[in-house]
Amino acid sequence: MTIRSRMVPFAICLAFGFAACGDDSKSADTTAAPDTTAATDTTAATETSATDATDTSVDDSGGEVNVTLADSSLGQILVDSAGMTLYLFANDPADTATCTGGCASTWPPLLADGEVKVGDGLDDSDFVLVAGEGGQQVSFFGHPLYYYAGDSAPGDVNGNGVGNVWFAIGADGDPVT
Repeated sequence: MTIRSRMVPFAICLAFGFAACGDDSKSADTTAAPDTTAATDTTAATETSATDATDTSVDDSGGEVNVTLADSSLGQILVDSAGMTLYLFANDPADTATCTGGCASTWPPLLADGEVKVGDGLDDSDFVLVAGEGGQQVSFFGHPLYYYAGDSAPGDVNGNGVGNVWFAIGADGDPVT
């Protein structure tokens, strides 16, 4: 996915004042069923990995997913096997993904069909699969995990603090601020 194609959903989201992406003045609608009509590309680039990422294999078909810890400008955070930062949405109820439709274009879910493989410092029992936009979404300590379309390279943390509801996530399951 090119930077230009990643920025289009971001620009659309900005134009609508983050209405679909959540902000600190509005909460996500948790009563509606997830909108599964929007196609979501959660395939991350696999050529490079973030510094200190412990695993670099990924199954782009949506099967086995690898999550690990990496050092970043925010400290140690969860990343996928390609080193792309994973985020939580503070308005999500426990193990319930509410970012759907246009929101999921800017904040694509981390999806998996099968087992979640984790790196050093993480316990696989802290991860579960929940219903998400386009399939089973990985959840960590009750927080469904998302990517940010504004991150273009491993180690980017451009989504941290967006709307005061989107945060990178630490090894303890807490938002990194």
